[in-house]
Amino acid sequence: MKLLRFHLRYHPPGITLEYQQKGIVKNKDIDLLELNSNTNIKELAFRLYQKEPLITEEVREQLEQCLEVLKKRTEHEGPTGKRFYIYKTLMTHVLPLTNVAFDKTGNRCLSGSYDRTCKVWDVESGTDLQTLTGHQNVVYTVSFNFPACNRVLTGSFDKSARAEIHTYNGHTAEVIALQFDPNEGQRLITGSFDGTISIWDTRVDERVSVLRGHDGEISNVQFNWDSSLVGSSSLDGSAKLWDARQSSCLATVLDICFDWAGQRMATASSDCSARVYDVKSDFKELAVMKGHRGEVSKVCFSPAGGCLLTASADRSSRIWNTATGNCIQVI
Repeated sequence: MKLLRFHLRYHPPGITLEYQQKGIVKNKDIDLLELNSNTNIKELAFRLYQKEPLITEEVREQLEQCLEVLKKRTEHEGPTGKRFYIYKTLMTHVLPLTNVAFDKTGNRCLSGSYDRTCKVWDVESGTDLQTLTGHQNVVYTVSFNFPACNRVLTGSFDKSARAEIHTYNGHTAEVIALQFDPNEGQRLITGSFDGTISIWDTRVDERVSVLRGHDGEISNVQFNWDSSLVGSSSLDGSAKLWDARQSSCLATVLDICFDWAGQRMATASSDCSARVYDVKSDFKELAVMKGHRGEVSKVCFSPAGGCLLTASADRSSRIWNTATGNCIQVI
C-alpha cells in the first residue's frame, strides 16, 4: 500500500488517507473528534503514526502541517466578528412555510408548506427546481439524506413520511420531525404527535424500532454524528437521549441539538435559556446562554461547534459562544 495524499475534513474534524493498493485508489477516514485549540499536534501526529501503517516517517511532517490547519480552523471557526445579513428572499408557496433545509453544499434548499407540497430551490438563482406533491395534509418537516443529498424526506400532518419514492406509514398522529442517518442514509427516524419515535430501515422500507417514553407529543428528533444516539424533545417539557442500537433511553434532559462531532448537546427551554452539555461523559453542563426575553424554541450548532444559534418567542435569534456562553450577535 502506498499513501498518495492527505485530505482534510473540517466538520467534524478528521483526515482522509488516499492510498493505492494493487493499482486501485482507495480512501480511509480517520475521525479527530477530540481535536480542539488545546491539542498538542506533535503528540497527536505521533499517535497516528504509531497506529496507522500508511503514515510513515517520511510524511509525518506533512501530517503535522495538515493537523495544524485543522486546529486553526477549529480555533477561528464561527461567526465571531462576522455580521449576518439577508442574502436572498425566495417567493415560495401560496400558503405559509413550515420548515426549510439545506443540502450539504448549501446550493439547494427545501421548503415545506401548508399548501401540502415540498419545493426544491436553487439558492443562488432562486429558481424553483422541483415541486414534490402527494401528501394529503400540511408538509411540516423536510430533510435531505446526508451526505449524498440525492433523496428528499418529507413528513406531514397526514401521519406519513415520504422518502422520494416510498411512503412510510405507521404513526397514528401527525409526523412532526424526521432525519436520515448522517452516514449512509440507511436508516431514518420520525417523530410524531402520537408521542413515539420510529426508526426505519430504508433498505427494506420497514420500521425496525419504536422508542416510547415521552408523555406528550414529539417536537423534534435527531441523530448524532455517528448515528449511535438519538435525541428527542417533547411537548411534555423534556428531551431524551436514546441508544439507537439498543432502543433504550439513556437520559432525560431539556430540549436538543447535537454538535457535528456528537460530543455535545444543546438544549432549548421555556425558561428563556439554552444550555450546552457534554454527552460523552457524565452530562456535565458546559455553558448557559441567557438573554432571550421569551422561551427558546430552537437551537443549532455552527459546523465546528464554536457557536450556537438560538431562536426565541421574543422574535429574535442570537449567536452565542459555546465555550463562554456569551452572546455574539442578536439577529
